[in-house]
Amino acid sequence: MIGLAESENQPRRDLVFYFFVLFCIIVIFAYVFWYFVLPFFWSYEKLEISSYCPYYWMANSRGEVKQLVIAFENVGTQDLTIEEMWVDEVLVDSTDWESRSGERTLESESGNTFYMVSKSFMFENGQDYNLTVVTSRKNKFNFTLNVNEDNTNTEKVKISECYFYYWPPLSNNKVVGMQVESLGGTDVIIKKIWIDDASFDVSPRLWLHEFHSSSGIQTSFPWKKGSTYTVTVKTVAGSTYEITATAD
Repeated sequence: MIGLAESENQPRRDLVFYFFVLFCIIVIFAYVFWYFVLPFFWSYEKLEISSYCPYYWMANSRGEVKQLVIAFENVGTQDLTIEEMWVDEVLVDSTDWESRSGERTLESESGNTFYMVSKSFMFENGQDYNLTVVTSRKNKFNFTLNVNEDNTNTEKVKISECYFYYWPPLSNNKVVGMQVESLGGTDVIIKKIWIDDASFDVSPRLWLHEFHSSSGIQTSFPWKKGSTYTVTVKTVAGSTYEITATAD
């Protein structure tokens, strides 16, 4: 009798084990499907212009409108990397646009402000321009941007101070430093410095923020004590500003 009872219980234990294994397989499959397979089909890229501070144009000191400042938001479900910008089907050189942070990837539900300049033409008041943004996944987002007096600002910059010193201290490395200020209440990007006829690229470019409009720049230069130099900065919009200072 005992042997018969054990024989009858064996199929039940096998059935329980079978259902347990099947349950584990279903749970694992559901987990993989929900967290790895389904997001692949549901994920998408979507780029929008920020509603908080959408965009504005920047006129340089000569009145030429050549720079756009635009805030983007990634409202998609996956990270988005901007790879190209086109204006009216003209490709903008990759060195002529950049974000405030220097990053070209926007995480999902995040934003960043970009500048873009045109070397080939000026933007005209009253005109519409088509901006096409291409992502690394080759998705395209098109925006129609209008130039008018209400969304065009004129940049105004000054070099408030100029210093001649050694850096690091007690070294023989001569440095020229300058304090640059934006007086126009807008974002300004400094890209180049001249000390007399010697030119230096500012890398990374100095972005003077609308809310933090003063910053310092320094560059190595073999100045001589008692000599006077003309220091000039140039913005990406094409404005130039200078100061004359004596190394003492």
